[in-house]
Amino acid sequence: MGFFVYRHLGLLVCNIANMAKITKEWIVIGNYDGSILAEMAKGILTENDIPCYIKGDFFSTAYNINALSMPGGSVKLYIPKAFKTKAEELIKDIIPSNE
Repeated sequence: MGFFVYRHLGLLVCNIANMAKITKEWIVIGNYDGSILAEMAKGILTENDIPCYIKGDFFSTAYNINALSMPGGSVKLYIPKAFKTKAEELIKDIIPSNE
């Protein structure tokens, strides 16, 4: 029993170390005028095991304002650089502009 647990913990530590290497450098994959399309893209990436997060502009994060309700508000979708090609293919139809 002890070997079994140790073996699985070893694999877990190995997987965490590998993920840390893969997710070291994050890039912007999409810049959206509102959070709806950004959330859709994030959902697609998450379903395909691509780590990602969304970050709004200063006003949306500081004042908890949805970017859709503000003129000029923007939301950026971030992914690890290692997943760029796969992510672009998955969300190519909902990327309004790349950076």
